[in-house]
Amino acid sequence: MFNLFNIFGQPRYKGQPTLGTVRVGTKSTIEAEWRNINVLVTGKQPSQLRQALISADKTLDNALRDVVVGENMGERLKNARTKFDRDLYDKIWKAHKMRNALVHESGYEPPHHMILKGIGDLKRALLSLGVRI
Repeated sequence: MFNLFNIFGQPRYKGQPTLGTVRVGTKSTIEAEWRNINVLVTGKQPSQLRQALISADKTLDNALRDVVVGENMGERLKNARTKFDRDLYDKIWKAHKMRNALVHESGYEPPHHMILKGIGDLKRALLSLGVRI
């Protein structure tokens, strides 16, 4: 099959940040993952809440892969700016930054209520993309 990426070294969708909607298969995967997130949240242990936020961020990234282009979550979030209202978009970024700090900064321990808020904001983002969780 003819593939422009192989010939020119760039994706054929270059310059087209929007792809479409979240695919049915992706929605099913996210719904299953969200059941695990709910179990982690109900456990209320700090390590469970941290893992729930990391997983929630990952599920949003999976949805964004279907919706917009980008090499990484940060690029996909930038390209998805028009998919969310401004307030929610800012909250998504805060939750993603919290996730990054949890993963990359030793000793970072946000209060549990901030983690729960981040998880809720990521859930709202998925709902606004049409994923039922």
